[in-house]
Amino acid sequence: MQRTSTSTERTPLVQPTYVFESSLSRSYQKRLRTFQCVVCVLLIVLLSVALLVTVGYNLGLQDSSNNGRSDVVNSTLPDNLLPMLNMSWPLKSSPPVAWLKAQPSANDITSAVSAGKEALQQRKLMETTLTPLALDTPAARAQRAAATGAAVKPLADTAFAVEHATRVLANGSNPSLRPGGVGVGPSTNGSFTEPAYCRPPTTPCVISKYRTQDGTCNNLNNPLRWGVSNTPFRRVLPPDYGDGISSPRVGVNGSALPSARDVSVTVHRPSYAHDSAFTVMLAVWGQFVDHDITATALSKGENSSSLSCCNTNQTHPECFPVMLDVEDPYYQDYNLTCMEFVRSAPAPTCHFGVREQLNQATAFIDASTVYGFMESKASHLRLGTEGKLKMLKIGPYELLPQSTDPNDGCNTVEMNAVGRYCFESGDERANENLHLTTMHLIWARQHNRVAAELQKLNPVWDDETVFQETRRIIGAQMQHITYAEFLPAILGNDVMWALNLTVQTEGYTNMYDPDLDPSIANHFSAAAFRFAHTLLPGLIRNVEASNGSFNYVHLHEMLFNPYALYRERGPAGAVASALATPAHAADPHVTAELSNHLFERPLAVNTSWQPQSSGPCGLDLISLNIQRGRDHGLPAYPVWREYCGFSRPKNFTDLDDIFDELSRERIYKIYKSVDDIDLYTGALAEAPGGRLLGATLTCLLADQFLRLKRADRYWYETGDPDLAFTPEQLAEIRKTTLSNVICANEIMLSQVQPRVMEITSDVNPLVDCKELRQPNFEAWKVPGPAGVPPRISKATKKPKVNF
Repeated sequence: MQRTSTSTERTPLVQPTYVFESSLSRSYQKRLRTFQCVVCVLLIVLLSVALLVTVGYNLGLQDSSNNGRSDVVNSTLPDNLLPMLNMSWPLKSSPPVAWLKAQPSANDITSAVSAGKEALQQRKLMETTLTPLALDTPAARAQRAAATGAAVKPLADTAFAVEHATRVLANGSNPSLRPGGVGVGPSTNGSFTEPAYCRPPTTPCVISKYRTQDGTCNNLNNPLRWGVSNTPFRRVLPPDYGDGISSPRVGVNGSALPSARDVSVTVHRPSYAHDSAFTVMLAVWGQFVDHDITATALSKGENSSSLSCCNTNQTHPECFPVMLDVEDPYYQDYNLTCMEFVRSAPAPTCHFGVREQLNQATAFIDASTVYGFMESKASHLRLGTEGKLKMLKIGPYELLPQSTDPNDGCNTVEMNAVGRYCFESGDERANENLHLTTMHLIWARQHNRVAAELQKLNPVWDDETVFQETRRIIGAQMQHITYAEFLPAILGNDVMWALNLTVQTEGYTNMYDPDLDPSIANHFSAAAFRFAHTLLPGLIRNVEASNGSFNYVHLHEMLFNPYALYRERGPAGAVASALATPAHAADPHVTAELSNHLFERPLAVNTSWQPQSSGPCGLDLISLNIQRGRDHGLPAYPVWREYCGFSRPKNFTDLDDIFDELSRERIYKIYKSVDDIDLYTGALAEAPGGRLLGATLTCLLADQFLRLKRADRYWYETGDPDLAFTPEQLAEIRKTTLSNVICANEIMLSQVQPRVMEITSDVNPLVDCKELRQPNFEAWKVPGPAGVPPRISKATKKPKVNF
């Protein structure tokens, strides 16, 4: 087609007049350009020297010889974070508090042990008379979501007996008058049935390139305790129990703290503003990682049954229900004045003393969400051939294997009747919400996809070799995504760089510290890492693939409701909704979907249910979070600010420059003293200053993730010749992104943004899944007929190590 002429009467078609420079002008211009080039070169040299000096100075501040710890002061960081970075990292825990009284005699201990065992027998007898919690209720689903294994009950029984014996030994003292209560008493020394970690190891660790399933032997000096499943959480500050031994925290003056629900209603009111920088996928990955490293065990009744704490004639000693005001803005319509809450299971500590809690998961980011943290679970999930996991095949698609347990808190009679069941994965909490279930599905598919690649490259490998090599790759990819995508989003690239949390672009790292305990901190699990609950919006946006239109689903309708995955585009739709829905800001405001409707049975599953004046109705997740911190004896918020190197507020006026204005006024109204403020509430109320998180949350999260990197002997970038990937393999693992994992395993999804935890933008546009670079597994091909994967030999291969 001929282009339309642009000429008009005002733009006549005449030849332009050309003007040529004289020789004098050209000479002048040439000299001017030469002078300008010299000036530019000098400026570039000066800037380069300044940059090298600055980098060298900052790197010099990092004490790599001191087990990777550093005292970093980065002038580019905001002023409110500088005190934190002046601390020694990782942060040091307070030393254990000494036993309150004189060391008891042997007769005193014998008498206390006898009393503890008698108290346990009486409790067991009482448990036989209790009525378990009704199954089809939000409270039962909440307890089911904690996924407490049967192995926990014997451990908790032992801890209960020791706790009672501790009270006998501390009789006549007032341990609540000091931090740490009664402190750490004498060793129980086999007086009770105790776990293996209370005794020295009986067999040496086998040095293997593959992790154990339960985390044992990761740390060779503490093979049964540090980071191992079914061991106590790490306590960094002395606990603050009401009685100095085990009862929940009370106010600083000894009075009761405000009801957790009252705090929720007053401070954590709903807000409909969202953080425009991130998507719901940030919260999804946070929950996936959280379930990989933490699994707080709950107290249970006879035969590990769920405990009922409201409307019962006889209350179990582990009950700690949330009291509701008769004029509660929501629950008054249901005539409820009590919200079910059961205390976390106590953990044996091998000593008489204060109560601790149990982490069922391994502390390490090791893909235990995919495989489980027990060998028996992993064996159950395996197909038994070609190194693959079991899957449910529906036509050309694969879903997770079905869970046919009618008491799993998810399955319903209505859905089971049409052949649809909830799913089974490495973590019992996989069905908790649709997005989480989908993430489990993607990584199970990823395992089988990688296993198929390895089997094709190495036909002589047996099932065990393919499975373990694949599991090793999957764990490395999860670590890489967490530290390359997730942590920079929540901590900021500046903090990542300052604390050496960043991943490398090439070579190995030699940061492993065998003297550093990686175990998950109690405060991290019970409060700090629960910040992601505030990111979730009340409405999840779904995109209709056929026409691009939107529809919305209430968040609570996605809880324990994974049945949408049975639809042809179900998994793709679930992923797309997480990518398309902006996340809320990390602040005290929480959607009513979580503060009123948690674990309420979705109408789409049980259409016969209608709200009634007597319930059932949903729970309040924020109340449960606050109550959990008190249950665990977490000290008040000001103590944690001081722990992180910040100024400790001594009165409400000191909070003026710390909290955002709205939260500050509401906190004034509900708490009697600044030293009563719960960690969860106080940390979320801090003004973030343009960041995702406030200073205290940034500090507490950074410390834990620094430990998970430096104290993991199997960290994927390790240069240990017995454990390391080859340089070629490591280069392929570094190509991993959450976007390319999603695209490789959900063929019905056509487009994603490369950084899926961030919203789409000009610098993060939607791209075709086929355009994303994928790792190449040729680096795992063993040359020749060898049937065992190669290992880097100390004699022949010296890894390049970066510090």
